[in-house]
Amino acid sequence: MEDPLDTDVAIEAPEHIVFRHVVAGPGRRAIARLIDLCVCYGAVIFLSILVVLAFAGFAGFSKAFSNVAEAGYGVILVVLFAAEWLYSFLWEALTGRSPGKIFMDLRVVMVSGRPLGIGAAALRNVLRAADVLPGAYLVGVAAMALNRRFQRLGDLVAGTMVIVAGRPKKTAPLVLWPPPDATELAVLPEVVPLDVDERVAIELFLRRQPTLGFARAHELATILMAPLQRRFGWRLTDPVRTLALLYDRAVNAGRGEGPRSSRRFAATWELAQPPYQRRS
Repeated sequence: MEDPLDTDVAIEAPEHIVFRHVVAGPGRRAIARLIDLCVCYGAVIFLSILVVLAFAGFAGFSKAFSNVAEAGYGVILVVLFAAEWLYSFLWEALTGRSPGKIFMDLRVVMVSGRPLGIGAAALRNVLRAADVLPGAYLVGVAAMALNRRFQRLGDLVAGTMVIVAGRPKKTAPLVLWPPPDATELAVLPEVVPLDVDERVAIELFLRRQPTLGFARAHELATILMAPLQRRFGWRLTDPVRTLALLYDRAVNAGRGEGPRSSRRFAATWELAQPPYQRRS
């Protein structure tokens, strides 16, 4: 069964290996946040009680320490500040996960799929103050609703996202079959610059294309080809074959056929003639 399109994010490594992550939705993240609040402020309350008892005890022994109890409240304020601004930052900067996220099996990573850095952890947590406005995380939830990675403002600025933890699924590389013929190579653009989102969109289509009917595959390929045709000014009669050729040129730097080591395990495209099916 395929993963839901709206929660699945594919990230291509420099080696052209695609890793897929399941993005955490608002509900799961909200539960993790509530757990963090309970853990954090539960610890604050416990420490505050200890501080009050300790300083009140000192003040009770002598009038010289009468103002020590007041100093205890200053310590409590420092603890509250640390809880508000350092709790999530330290956990995420060191491990990429807070206790709430660990319980809900979540992790914060960069949008590139790399581990979270200290700078990004600080930025996404500082901007949490903007996400909670005007209350109940309304700004953050609105921002999450407007992008496919469910990123709040802090995530968008820091370039981070929250995913369901666990080892990402590694997909087999796609290999174009049959390889480009001489006629296709003669007119195929030498350089096909596709950004990560374009590669992911085309790859998702090519992987699902064998399960689609001829008309539906042709319709979707035509939609995907529209902006690319304006950019490259090149298109074959078959838009599905065109997408496959452009993707192969962009990913494999012009290699018409995958290396022998990948052919056994690779998902292949047999797109020369309908019906479009995987090569067995």
